[in-house]
Amino acid sequence: MRVLFFVVAGLAALYAGYWFVGSSQVEAGARAALAGMEARGWEVEYADLSTTGFPSRFDTTVTELRATSPDGVVRWAAPFVQVFALSYRPNQVIVVGPPEQTVTVAGQDLGVTADGLRASATVGWSTALPLDHAAVESGPLAVVSDGGWSLSLDRLLGAVRMAGPGANSYDLFLEGTGIVPAGLPERFGSLGLDQLRFDGQVVLDAPIDRRLAVPPRATALTVRSLRIAQGDVALGGTGELAPDAQGFLAGRITLTVENWRGLLDRLEAAGLLPFARGSLVERGLEQASRGGANLELPVTLAEGQVRALGVTLFDAPRVR
Repeated sequence: MRVLFFVVAGLAALYAGYWFVGSSQVEAGARAALAGMEARGWEVEYADLSTTGFPSRFDTTVTELRATSPDGVVRWAAPFVQVFALSYRPNQVIVVGPPEQTVTVAGQDLGVTADGLRASATVGWSTALPLDHAAVESGPLAVVSDGGWSLSLDRLLGAVRMAGPGANSYDLFLEGTGIVPAGLPERFGSLGLDQLRFDGQVVLDAPIDRRLAVPPRATALTVRSLRIAQGDVALGGTGELAPDAQGFLAGRITLTVENWRGLLDRLEAAGLLPFARGSLVERGLEQASRGGANLELPVTLAEGQVRALGVTLFDAPRVR
């Protein structure tokens, strides 16, 4: 029995030593991350950084955190940010955001309130700490600008995970529901969405790991599923896209439209219709749908233009 007591006591002492060494490394890593932002030109201030959670967790809290981008255009302030990790799984972390925070962009203050805002990430065990998967989620979230406009949504979920078989390939998922803008010009009042959902895969020019100094660029994008829905109108899509030699987005997307006439009504009311009602394009949509409410429409992006039904609709976005 005495031997067992000393064995248990020894193991407990070893684990306690592991926790205190681990917590010191976690704190050092957090401070190094903030110092890394400063090295890249950010101004970073915080009141306190500490780690608790003995014996089973590393709970790191940063209070009164403020950060300003190198050009001064973006400023962020939060009363706290918490990072949680199990002591026996330090490669898996959960980041919890405050219910209220402030983001300033080009002199415009944005108040952000969120219920249950959190993110999680898991990295590999190699020294490069490659991202395996990550997610961000929130319940009701609102952004209120001092410029008089606001945006709210009922739920937000975003996720990324390593995918194969190619290098630097990642699955992407994004969904927002109950998206409601307010304070915009009256014609935009009908642009609220019941659902915005994207499921796809992206290939980057560099892996997402601790060595990443600048945001990676996308070299290819697969749209497995896209859905934008409002009331009885819904827009879906699948396809393959990639930047061309001039940096314009190029490829082919197959759009599916539920109640295409209702979609035209909404775009026209918002002043976003790229052609006049009664034009060749609308007559082409009538033929493509064979007089029905729904249609499937191939859209081609090439040579810096977006084309459908043999007609150029608008310029393709430039992504490089």
